[in-house]
Amino acid sequence: MRVLTGILLGGILLVAGPAWADDDASELRALKARLKQLEQRMESQARKQEVQAARVDAQIATKAPSPFDPCASGKLCYKGVSFTFGGWIDLTGIYRSRNLASDTGSVFNFIPFPQSKNYNTGEQRFSARQTRFSMLAEADATANTHIAGFGEIDFEGAAQTANSVATNSYNPRLRQASIEIDRTDLGLHVLAGQSWSLNTPSKAGIDPRVAETPGVIDFELVPGFLGARQPGVRVWQDIGPEFKLAVSAENPQTSFFGGNTPLVGTPAAGPQGVLNPNLLVNLTGPGGSFFNNANNVSLNHIPDLTVKAAWDPRLGPYRLHVEGWAEYRDFYDRFNFANHDVNTVSFGGHLSAEIVPKTLDVQASASYGALGRFTATPFPDVTVRQDGSIQPLPITAFLVGTVWHTTPSLDLYAYAGLEKTKATFSDVGTVPFGYGNPLYNNLGCNTENSPAATCNGNTSEVRQYTAGFYDTIFKGAYGTIKAGAQYSYTQRFAFSGVGGAPKSDDHIIMTQIRYYPF
Repeated sequence: MRVLTGILLGGILLVAGPAWADDDASELRALKARLKQLEQRMESQARKQEVQAARVDAQIATKAPSPFDPCASGKLCYKGVSFTFGGWIDLTGIYRSRNLASDTGSVFNFIPFPQSKNYNTGEQRFSARQTRFSMLAEADATANTHIAGFGEIDFEGAAQTANSVATNSYNPRLRQASIEIDRTDLGLHVLAGQSWSLNTPSKAGIDPRVAETPGVIDFELVPGFLGARQPGVRVWQDIGPEFKLAVSAENPQTSFFGGNTPLVGTPAAGPQGVLNPNLLVNLTGPGGSFFNNANNVSLNHIPDLTVKAAWDPRLGPYRLHVEGWAEYRDFYDRFNFANHDVNTVSFGGHLSAEIVPKTLDVQASASYGALGRFTATPFPDVTVRQDGSIQPLPITAFLVGTVWHTTPSLDLYAYAGLEKTKATFSDVGTVPFGYGNPLYNNLGCNTENSPAATCNGNTSEVRQYTAGFYDTIFKGAYGTIKAGAQYSYTQRFAFSGVGGAPKSDDHIIMTQIRYYPF
């Protein structure tokens, strides 16, 4: 400031220098006084500017940061909660040799016999209903407490047929919705909400969000794979770095054969087996609820209880995952003012391994028990005798598969699986009841357009062989595009009845293109 004043004073003296020789001392003093006033004004203005700048700096320093900040990992964060988005936009093309009237996959138990007109008609469809979106929100509540919320939806639900049996396919179809709390210091984990059932194979440890599903296009996956998503509560404990032990209680439902729907079967000769109308196994349109009033909801009073152990040993560069489980289920109905209760225990296991690290993966699963609601076929869980008592249907399921990562962008896969059950039935004299009863009428199963009563055709076994590929055709800053194709050959076999044991098969070719935006 004083330098600036000196410059101004020097300029004035330079201009007025010759005239000042004639000025008296009073004029010089007056000029100096005016210069001093100007200097004071300029210093005052400078101080104001400094104060204002300090205020701006203080506001910047104390201003709250934007609530959304990028995480180091590239995720989106909001006030300490990180968000991960997933999913894809999907277009699937389907061609099948037997018309099953489905645009997202196969229902193997309904591959038509020659009796049906659909047996002689193929179909081609396009569908975008496998489009899927998910979001994972995570945060550290304390140094040792981690919280995660996960939600996932797709568009494969159907309003009229929505039910709670396997995938809770209500509209819009909520695949998963759960909250997980992890105590890292205790190795303890708790999950509540809808997730993959505990008997579904995990990729590693006890993973409630990501199942080791066969990498096929068909949304029904492969026979032999148990895949249900149920509401429930799960607790698991880390025992060392490689071993985990879990227990779950999940929403129970029973798929009945016999009862009010479907019929118990039609004999080739003799009287029709009729269940007493007082028998109650399902509740149609439960009053005061939000269930579809055209669909049945089974009556259960004990949740499905499952225990599972998972082992992930360290074998150098090789990945290995082994798990085994056992499940307790209770089946329930009411007949002539009395309740009937039958409980069963099912069991199974799963193994997946890298045969060649990052190149060749294999997996295998096996299970046995009253598991009809979990199967891909699907099978019933139980059948009903004439007196209302319950007979569980034992299911045997196997699955093997391999994935070959031929290049960083191209995967080839192949799977084979089967599901089968035993004939489980009873007779009252010559009146047949149950599932797979040899007195049931199969005379019309091989004659097109014959009456439905002449083809009971209870499924005994489903087999499938399938192979396909996925190729990453684009990957960049704006997402990834993958394309694939799959061929499957599926066989359906029925129990022998009067007229023989019908069988059918289906050839399906599926193509798919997916865009992964995240």
